[in-house]
Amino acid sequence: MSDRPDLFDDEANQCPYAAYEIYRASDVPMREPRYENLVLNRFSDMDFLRQHEIVSAAFGVDPTGPFPEGTYKDIERTEPPRHSALKAYLFKYFSPSQVASWREPIEDIFAEHFDAVSHASTVNADFDVVEDICYPGPAAVMCQIMGFARDRRSDFQRWSYSLVGRLGHHISEKQRADLKEMASFVGEMAQRCRAAPGDDLLSYLTQAKIDGVPLSDQEIIANGVFFLAAGHETTTNFLSNLTFILAQDAALYAQLRADRGLIPNALLEALRIESPVQNICRTAIDHCAFRGADIMADERVMFSLGGANHDPTQFAEPEKFRLDRDNGNRHLAFGLGHHQCLGARLALLEGEIYLNMLLDRFKSLRVTRPPERMPGNVMRGFKHLWLEGEI
Repeated sequence: MSDRPDLFDDEANQCPYAAYEIYRASDVPMREPRYENLVLNRFSDMDFLRQHEIVSAAFGVDPTGPFPEGTYKDIERTEPPRHSALKAYLFKYFSPSQVASWREPIEDIFAEHFDAVSHASTVNADFDVVEDICYPGPAAVMCQIMGFARDRRSDFQRWSYSLVGRLGHHISEKQRADLKEMASFVGEMAQRCRAAPGDDLLSYLTQAKIDGVPLSDQEIIANGVFFLAAGHETTTNFLSNLTFILAQDAALYAQLRADRGLIPNALLEALRIESPVQNICRTAIDHCAFRGADIMADERVMFSLGGANHDPTQFAEPEKFRLDRDNGNRHLAFGLGHHQCLGARLALLEGEIYLNMLLDRFKSLRVTRPPERMPGNVMRGFKHLWLEGEI
């Protein structure tokens, strides 16, 4: 491994944490060699993310470079004060009481997918937990919240895979076509919601007003695309990472089966040790300095949430999965500051429901084939994870 490991090669894709440690150990932050982004991955570095007057999300989070001018800006690419006003409006939709009201329909969705796997497992030796549960469960949840028909799930999967799969890579023509198709679909649905609004999230967006002015069609499409994709891709990664951890540790699995009170800690620890979103970028607004590094205007700064979550100055024995960790709620898997994830409560609710059903349905788990990770080192999860479960 060189002095500046490539954080986007196959080795880092499989396990980036040794590379993160090299960057974290440097007194002055280093630039990664592939895209020359300045890498910040100490836990204390993440406070820099809060300073929207210095670094901006307006040009996107992709390490490959700024999003092209003219692309629609979603809430993730909007800064205060407009971001604050839009987030305050959307927070009402993701309030604790609202999210709690979704428990029963979410339980029904996951039960449907677990039932299908349990039935198939009486015939088949193994199953792909990502294809069978971890992807379609959160996708169906998000379709219900957005007000979309579940029979378009295969399209959502293709579109979302192109959206998140391009992060950390140069966009392909196929991905570009998929994203245009996705935006067109969301735009058509938004027009229907404007004409006949319901209680779904897309209708809620069409009714939004910031400083008395409705959102533009472009803003509604951008945010619809963002919530549809981010709302289930990150949760899919969360669930698949959690499952892989448990399938590798029979004692841990048995401990959770015996004591469900440990589930909240298990969810937090899974988010910390295998963050679904590993790296995000910001763009420097002006020339500045940070921890001895000279940052030029328009330079890209890569904040490694995954690296910060393995910082030993914050988390003792960071490579160990510990249910007794007393500061697990300080993980940064959902980001921090004004861009902290709006759907964090929803993801934790899905994780709780999923994990309880997993523990109920299977006495033990075993990985049966080499798993296949998602490409890149922005999102971290599994594309395929084959398991055998003892019923």
